[in-house]
Amino acid sequence: MIDDQLFKAALIAVAAAALAYGFVPALGPRWREPGRALKIAGQVGLGVWFAYWSWQTIASFFEQFPLHMDMIGFDARIYLHAAQTWLAGGDPWTAYADRHAWGEGAGYLRLYFAGPPPTVLAFVPFTWLSDDAMTTGWMALTIGSAFYSLRRLGLPAWWILFPPLTLGVFVGNPHIVCLALLLCGSSWLRALAAPMKAYALIPMVGERQWKALGILAVAGTISVVVFWPLWMTYRADFSHVQAWMQDATWGGFSAARDPRLFAVTAAALGVLALIDRRGAAWLAVPALWPASEFFYSTFALPLRSPWLVAVLAVPGTQFDARVPWAIVAYATVRIISWLVAAVRSRRTSRLAPAGPELA
Repeated sequence: MIDDQLFKAALIAVAAAALAYGFVPALGPRWREPGRALKIAGQVGLGVWFAYWSWQTIASFFEQFPLHMDMIGFDARIYLHAAQTWLAGGDPWTAYADRHAWGEGAGYLRLYFAGPPPTVLAFVPFTWLSDDAMTTGWMALTIGSAFYSLRRLGLPAWWILFPPLTLGVFVGNPHIVCLALLLCGSSWLRALAAPMKAYALIPMVGERQWKALGILAVAGTISVVVFWPLWMTYRADFSHVQAWMQDATWGGFSAARDPRLFAVTAAALGVLALIDRRGAAWLAVPALWPASEFFYSTFALPLRSPWLVAVLAVPGTQFDARVPWAIVAYATVRIISWLVAAVRSRRTSRLAPAGPELA
């Protein structure tokens, strides 16, 4: 099924790119440069590719319409219920949100909260909101965060169609807000990224956001002291929470589900880190983080690699390991390119004429 979809998507994208390449020169003399036309054709093809796979990613939500429209902002409600449960004196890791399951008469499906204690605390300011108010407000913040991230990265607005980004926005996952916080210019706001999503620490280190990490370290220490019972509850629930996450995500999209693939991916990113620490840190999350979701691939956006995001745009399944293999391929190409450039540079320096001798 996925192979048939790949063929259709490739055919549509190539056709759109070809039409654009043929149409652009008709706009005037300044558009007739082959390089300009080719660039625009490539953008059109990538945009169509994104749009096709975005629809394939969210199409199931429109089945039995409007039954599955409860998926809009669904993740935000899980986080809200966790904070509300904790303030009421309960265990936040028993909090959940219901959504309609797929299938005739399937009823409702419960998805439980699985974030660490700082995430519970981060959503306490929203606990006075109703589910509807939280969904509306959080979706507005999520959409704004997605476009803000694209602007900070210098990417066109139509990259909102990048399927992992589209899915993350649709379900209102805090990951999208986390990405925007990591890309902003304020150390105080960057420090809020890790409470949203713990794995934000990895790109924070890669980006050398030391001030934000210092703020986070101080705030984290205070939270352990002040909210000790909350941390102890998390410790008691940890094994259950992790087991539930592995089951809910089918092991996730990363290499963590296969020890051998994990070793290969970690090695590739380790070597890449020697020449591009920043890029390796961003890619480590979708490539290696346990129980990863499809929208974690939005952390590839800061690298601004069209062919990498084109591969990551295809949803696939957790079992085909498309995400880690795509990242391994990217790292390999980058490493080989660096080696070739280094060899050429050395040869050039050897062949360069010597300077004039001094008398």
